[in-house]
Amino acid sequence: WGDTRPDYGRPEVRQFIRDNALYWLEQYNLDGLRWDMTLYIRSVRGDEGDPGDDLADGWSLARWVNEEIAARFPGHITIAEDLRNRAELTSAEGAAFGAQWDSQFVHPIRETLIAADDAARHMGTVAHAIRHHYNGDPFQRVIYTESHDEVANGRARIPHEIAPGDPENWAAQKRSTLGAALVFTTPGIPMIFQGQEFLQGDWFRDDVPLDWDQSRDFRGILRLYRDLVRLRLDRDGLSAGLGGRGVQVHRIDEAAKVVAFHRWDAGGAGDDVVVAANFAHEPRGVYRIGFPRPGLWRLRFNSDWAGYSEEFGDFPSQDVEATEQECDGMAWSAELSIGGYTLLIFSQDP
Repeated sequence: WGDTRPDYGRPEVRQFIRDNALYWLEQYNLDGLRWDMTLYIRSVRGDEGDPGDDLADGWSLARWVNEEIAARFPGHITIAEDLRNRAELTSAEGAAFGAQWDSQFVHPIRETLIAADDAARHMGTVAHAIRHHYNGDPFQRVIYTESHDEVANGRARIPHEIAPGDPENWAAQKRSTLGAALVFTTPGIPMIFQGQEFLQGDWFRDDVPLDWDQSRDFRGILRLYRDLVRLRLDRDGLSAGLGGRGVQVHRIDEAAKVVAFHRWDAGGAGDDVVVAANFAHEPRGVYRIGFPRPGLWRLRFNSDWAGYSEEFGDFPSQDVEATEQECDGMAWSAELSIGGYTLLIFSQDP
């Protein structure tokens, strides 16, 4: 159609879009489809302030195609890149997408990580990003800190935004990996961008290949991502809660720049997970937070471990014992130690 907006009410237009979507799934065996700029399918001008801007034919087209994909390809996913925080996109009565890119996570978390001054990092903002959901289901959103849009068009990858041209910079490594750890521990569908796992710098251009040498230079950072993926998928039977829908942000400390949250699926040992994240440069040597159960909580992940990078401080974080002392609205609590710009993951042995 060139530069002309197609008429989504015309049967031949609707049939073409439907057939094209099914073709990619049938012929190329894709796991799903991401629809680009759905804002301009469901609206006339992309003007959210105008109630008359909605295109009923655009909404019904998306719902028709998504319902057919769900019926014919169980387990496949369709994702809307809309970024306007509209719950109707992933509701059965709306556009019936399986998930949507979540602007309520990527934008505030990127700003939090890139900010030069710790005073500009707001834990209430981080807590909102962790708790956000659509239609009561956090897995109706895709969460990330980098995408092809976020690292181009005048913007760059997070390490480059923090320390231009210097991926070995301590703050660039620490805050970019803090963001990655938050992606894998927050309820939602985690997404990483090509090269993010070995600190690819600068900005994204589709005519410039990845610098694969960095996967060797930053092999420790690559291991950090692997460890996060392993915990997120509960490969060892120790962190099932990271795949569940349960989340409670029970510590929001604006002064210390610390957030702590509880994740769970069915609950219990081997399921309950507690995450603590320090968004400040300074470590916290003795810091008490609440835990949902008493007993020994083992440290499963410490993003400050020196094995991930020679730049990391290996601050002495360790297992903790939760005892009966009320804290953060929980009956049990423990004192932990956490490095600067660091995320810790705790769980109990089954």
